[in-house]
Amino acid sequence: MKRLLCIATIATLAGGVLQAAESPVKNWKDTAQFSFLDANGNTESTTLGASNLFTWTRNKWTLLLPAGALNTKSNGVRTAEQYYAGEKVEYKLDDRNYLFERYQWERNVFAGFAHRHDLSGGVGREWLQTKTDTFLTELGAGYINEQRVASERVTFAVGRGYAKYAHKLSATADFSQDAEYLHNFKESKDYRFNAESALTAVLTTRLSLKVSYGLKFRNTPPPSFGKTDTLTAVSLIVNY
Repeated sequence: MKRLLCIATIATLAGGVLQAAESPVKNWKDTAQFSFLDANGNTESTTLGASNLFTWTRNKWTLLLPAGALNTKSNGVRTAEQYYAGEKVEYKLDDRNYLFERYQWERNVFAGFAHRHDLSGGVGREWLQTKTDTFLTELGAGYINEQRVASERVTFAVGRGYAKYAHKLSATADFSQDAEYLHNFKESKDYRFNAESALTAVLTTRLSLKVSYGLKFRNTPPPSFGKTDTLTAVSLIVNY
């Protein structure tokens, strides 16, 4: 009987080791987001949006690679076109504090710029970490190089403040709020503010539905362009 117990124990441990070897710990994830709206009748309008966020983590390092595109046509005329891509690297100092570096390229002709390069770095802190709530802030400085559509290229140093709050409403629903402030050190009146409110509902282990409202405000936009852009979207999220 003792021999049988020893054999069973060894077999169980060996099986566990083999299973762990066959299923290594996953240190990356990928989230794709798709949105589509087609209206016909008195008004013909089509909106197509897609974005992707790849996240890789190892030890104290985290790499994030975001990218996305948005295109809208109304009665055969393009009324919105936006593209962006970037990277962000985070290094954890401890459980709550981290350093970061980020870069983003963006093109949005309908907002007044053909190309924008945004590079910044700084420090972040997670102030709240519970099962239902998280809250973090980032503070840093950077540099923006912006080629405008109807005027010259502008470059300036910026200060950046960012905050994100997330709340788990239930086992399958989450709310999040992002806010970002950019201060132009070269021209103080040219400050910018970006925000997004989002509600996400889990459909399956890999699919979620997201409803979001985004706002971009620029106090001194290029001539003939407005200060505020908003975007309301319903998107399907695919998690890998």
